[in-house]
Amino acid sequence: MILKYFLDTYKPHQHLLRVEMEVHPDKQETLLCIPNWSPGSYKIRDYSKSIHKLDFISPKSGWTLEQIDLDTWKINSKGETFKISYLVYGYEHTVRTNYFTSEFILVHPPATFLYPKDKLDLEVEISWKTLSPFRYCHTGLKKKEGSKNVYKANNLDEFFDSPILLSNEKELSFSVQGCDFDLVILGDISAPDKKKIAKDLTLIMETQIPNMGGTENSYYLFILDMSENLYGGLEHLNCSINQYDPNGFSSPENYRILMELLSHEYFHHWNVKRIRPIALGPFDYQKPNLTKELWIAEGITSFFDAYFLLLCELYSPQQYLNKIWKDILELEESSGESWMSLEDSSFTAWTKYYNRPFDPNFSNTGISYYTKGAVLSLGMHLFILSETKGKKSLLDVMQALNKQYHQEKKRGFTKSEFFQTAKKATGLDLKLEFDPYISEPKRIPIEKYLHLAGIERTPSKPKAEPGFRVKEERGRLIISKILLGKSIRDVDINVGDEWISIDNRRVLSGTYKEILNNYQPKRKAEILLSRRGQILKRRIQFDSSASNCELWIDEKAKSQALETREKFFNLNKEIKLPASKPAKKKTRSK
Repeated sequence: MILKYFLDTYKPHQHLLRVEMEVHPDKQETLLCIPNWSPGSYKIRDYSKSIHKLDFISPKSGWTLEQIDLDTWKINSKGETFKISYLVYGYEHTVRTNYFTSEFILVHPPATFLYPKDKLDLEVEISWKTLSPFRYCHTGLKKKEGSKNVYKANNLDEFFDSPILLSNEKELSFSVQGCDFDLVILGDISAPDKKKIAKDLTLIMETQIPNMGGTENSYYLFILDMSENLYGGLEHLNCSINQYDPNGFSSPENYRILMELLSHEYFHHWNVKRIRPIALGPFDYQKPNLTKELWIAEGITSFFDAYFLLLCELYSPQQYLNKIWKDILELEESSGESWMSLEDSSFTAWTKYYNRPFDPNFSNTGISYYTKGAVLSLGMHLFILSETKGKKSLLDVMQALNKQYHQEKKRGFTKSEFFQTAKKATGLDLKLEFDPYISEPKRIPIEKYLHLAGIERTPSKPKAEPGFRVKEERGRLIISKILLGKSIRDVDINVGDEWISIDNRRVLSGTYKEILNNYQPKRKAEILLSRRGQILKRRIQFDSSASNCELWIDEKAKSQALETREKFFNLNKEIKLPASKPAKKKTRSK
């Protein structure tokens, strides 16, 4: 049985897409559902809120259609083939939602398509009635043989994992190790800048693919949406959707952050899409798919995204150390590690991590499995390099997981299987060394592992820390975060208070940092706040901040550390690839 969808651009300026659906039922009644979440974005999204005017096309006598749950409709067609149509509203500009405009249409399948409940193995065909007013259809879906406008998927898991972009933007193409890549960049970006992104992206692919032992993909699509005030990415099996603010594009540091994002999402086509915790597939799209191993899925990926930039020399060694120091500092500034373990952070992501914008206390009671997972992976990588004298690394673990569980067993792995595979691949018991920092709310002694490579944390002049963070809102400084691990934890200061002055000096967005530089740790000060129209005075004592420290390379380290560091900064430099060449002419049309 083939499930068929027909799409109509309808009214993109009103952010509406029309969907027609043809179903061949095997029962009198059919339950149609729409997913409640998207793999890779672990939060219930309630996509049904954007579905409107669902009804039969040419109904017959006695047929009925009824919504029986927020995400489910019951269709009684007496077992006959039926067609329905509905409108989808798409104007939420993220990587996990639909965004339909007159400039481009980005279709996120889980937020768009109803499907027969418990029938995820159905083959799918999808076609556009017209692409107008757009010229190109960009997608990882394959064309149906002999058809100009019909795409197909082997099952609904593949279909939901294949976003579709309609635009007037032509792709940039390149090829690496037998895989053809397309890069589509949306936004007001100059042609030379687009070519630079494609060139550097090619370099990253040339580094990642051989270090992971090759890729199964023959095609991969990068969609890069350059829009103001956006940042994020979502991985798919042979595609990724990426969003980045173009305003800081000319800054070298911001450009490297963009390349980290693209590197991150591409590495996911191994880690998560193929190498995965066992709970992440097959999916139940209607409820949370809980796992304690998101630190593997996202943390390890967050380590390798920047590390590959180091290996392909888009980061210098010192620039890379500056980057990982920011991750370390983020953990040190928070008391969350004493409240939440990495496994807890992974398991509760649906209600805690993904709701952190609405929880001002998250930084004090929670941790990011991205950040701590990346720091843990850094420690693992350095430990393996040191103990094996550079013969093995964390990449050997990832390759072994890919081979044993994806390629051979065709399933995900458990936590114990992860560590069993790591021991077989490296000869080391990583569980014995690292499990306390995974299963317990315990800080990672990352300096211990950096020391193995002759990388040290330099002490610097103590910097005064007020114990809170601020953001600017309409010219006012608003308290945005309270650092509970600091002296301020016992002071009555709330998130949302307006900070007016310190020791009778007015604080403004352009001056407060300079004013704070005049204070030393342990000094006391009086600050003036406004809370719900009331003026409040509070006494605070400055703490000492680690933000003034940095990581540096100890050239006098012991020989073993020097060897480990050399391998760390130059891993697999002996891998040589043929020069990249333009992509071969593809049968898929755009």
